[in-house]
Amino acid sequence: MSTYVISDIHGQYDTFMRMLKQIKFCEEDTLYILGDAIDRGPDGIKILKAIMKMKNVKMFLGNHELLMMEALRNVDECEHEGREDTDELDLWLDECNGGKQTFEDFKKCSAKKKAEILIYLDNSIVAKKVKIGRKTYYLCHAYMVNKKFDDEVKYNELIYKDVYQAVWQNIYDAGFVKKLNEKIFPNKKYIYVLGHIFTQRLDNIDEEGAGMVLNDSDFLGEYHIINIDCGMALRNKSSRLACIRLEDEKIYYEALDV
Repeated sequence: MSTYVISDIHGQYDTFMRMLKQIKFCEEDTLYILGDAIDRGPDGIKILKAIMKMKNVKMFLGNHELLMMEALRNVDECEHEGREDTDELDLWLDECNGGKQTFEDFKKCSAKKKAEILIYLDNSIVAKKVKIGRKTYYLCHAYMVNKKFDDEVKYNELIYKDVYQAVWQNIYDAGFVKKLNEKIFPNKKYIYVLGHIFTQRLDNIDEEGAGMVLNDSDFLGEYHIINIDCGMALRNKSSRLACIRLEDEKIYYEALDV
């Protein structure tokens, strides 16, 4: 029985399936997906449909899932109120966010399946603490939430400000660190496992230029951060899907076929 964590699949269903095969994922295991399962790649909705059927796979909210829900809410409001200000939809479909294929595939779903997907995302986790032996791992897509919680906290339990911070904040932004007068993370003893900022951007690559998990036990001189986003969003030869097994912090990689 093992506990695995993956982040930022970005619509690459085949790579995701190869990863599950590589780690020999079975019913006794647990997998946490730290958001951004959708967008940029071709199969975001296919991935959501697949993991919705897996009881031992737990979905976290990423900034792309938040973009999707805000965009679809924007579409509904415009239809019901006769408005045309589709700013949220336009943002999601913009090339920089890559939501067009996800949106097209979502529109092809039945009304029942659409509702199931939105309910599923509404109940997605935003932050969770996982205790393995003497270690406590704090899982989140990008940062943390301000609300105190025991085991986990979900999207529908938080105010928007806390959700936005948890899925959008760039912890490597010097301006953010400088302006924050309080402690950056809630507990120095936790190990924070995050995605969101691909490690190529942080120059953490192997000898062939592929993204590598960044295990930084001295982040800002105080915190232990493990960044597992290895650039699937880039969709190039450097892109890899990373997976960490929490019991021994073993890292697995699956390269993106390009």
